[in-house]
Amino acid sequence: MQSSIQPSAENTPWYKHFWVWWIIGAKVAVISACFYTGWLIYNNPASMVIDDYYKEGRTINLQLTKVARAEELGIAFDVSISERQLMFRFTEYEPQQRAALHVVMYHPTLDEKDFELRVPHAGDGWYRAELPREISGHWRIIIEPFDEEWRVSDNIQLPQEENFTLAPENYGV
Repeated sequence: MQSSIQPSAENTPWYKHFWVWWIIGAKVAVISACFYTGWLIYNNPASMVIDDYYKEGRTINLQLTKVARAEELGIAFDVSISERQLMFRFTEYEPQQRAALHVVMYHPTLDEKDFELRVPHAGDGWYRAELPREISGHWRIIIEPFDEEWRVSDNIQLPQEENFTLAPENYGV
């Protein structure tokens, strides 16, 4: 008489059970995801987080007074941005001194793409400057004199086929 002894689940070693490996695999996946998330956060810090909200609020109020001053003076610009050249001129208001203007181009999400330019007057009514690289996409442009008396800014989408007007907007404030 032959007895066929089948190995039962209780007699098999632990490493041959499906659920053991499933639990170990789930834990390894979660730990790997945590390390990967930590690596992403460390290598891509959020540069738009502001530590001092009160100071930032005061700065915004100061900027609004600059915009109001630009509206009061009637400042507006005719702007042309080609492949690597920025050109603009006053449309209504013309300052007595044609000193260079300070232009800042902000990218909305990538601060390493931001740049500043000192744009001199070219003599024919236009202010001209070479851009550091070809730019496209969504940008915020800010134009102001070096004494920071007024400010004109707007969001623009590049490239643009035609010239556009840049006028101060205080958004009803």
